Amino acid sequence: MKRIEVMISQAIAIDFEENYLKECKKLGIKCKFTKIENVMGQGNSSPKLGNSIWPQLNSLYIIYCEDDVAEKISLVVSQINKSYPGEGAAVFACDGSIFV
Repeated sequence: MKRIEVMISQAIAIDFEENYLKECKKLGIKCKFTKIENVMGQGNSSPKLGNSIWPQLNSLYIIYCEDDVAEKISLVVSQINKSYPGEGAAVFACDGSIFV
């Protein structure tokens, strides 16, 4: 199991959701995620700070999934980066161990 975090510009977040949903349907699994809106920060693209100088914001998706789904999510984000160069999309993965 993996914990996937997708940090993406709000301008292209719907593209991620649509393509993630398509991949889930192909795999025959339920499309699960937590979405956090209005996330500020800077990565490899221009800052997204929600102010008058840098008005855009990001969205953050948190997904717990099996390894094969994590690979599909990575491919979806890679394709989005190709379609929207410089807009800002990144995916991070870590072991999704759950401690109770």
